[in-house]
Amino acid sequence: MSSHTTLLLRMYEASLTAPPAFAFCQEHVAEGAPLNEADFCGDPPLVLAAGNGHLAVVKFLIDEGADLQQCGLMRDTPLHRAAHNGHLQTVKYLLEEGAELDALDVGDNTALHWASMRGHVEIVKELLEQGADKTITNNEDKLPVDLCQAFWSPAWQFTRAVLED
Repeated sequence: MSSHTTLLLRMYEASLTAPPAFAFCQEHVAEGAPLNEADFCGDPPLVLAAGNGHLAVVKFLIDEGADLQQCGLMRDTPLHRAAHNGHLQTVKYLLEEGAELDALDVGDNTALHWASMRGHVEIVKELLEQGADKTITNNEDKLPVDLCQAFWSPAWQFTRAVLED
């Protein structure tokens, strides 16, 4: 198993405990583990770190030169993954660093689509404040507001209200 694969697996395994993931990441990057190569599931390290809300790891990887726009197998960026999983501070940091706000995944969803569907009201507000386009439709002709439904999130009404404002 390469150090790269080990880095990705350990980051995933440590998803609930950020300090071990950070230390392991530092060690393997120092040994030359590639920053932008995907694992066997198609996810590069920055996408995994953002999706798990490991802000320290996200900052470290970007500082070391990881591509901010790298994508997972489904063309989801670190911003998509952080927005989908409700990691507000990670979303804010990625935006500060220049993440593409309205990047489209394989289903033509933006980070705003994912945050809206999952009922992450504060992330929806942040994305809109940063200029996210709420008129972009995905490949099913759905706007972010159309994805605010009760079976996705108990916060759907609050998210819908923010998007309709």
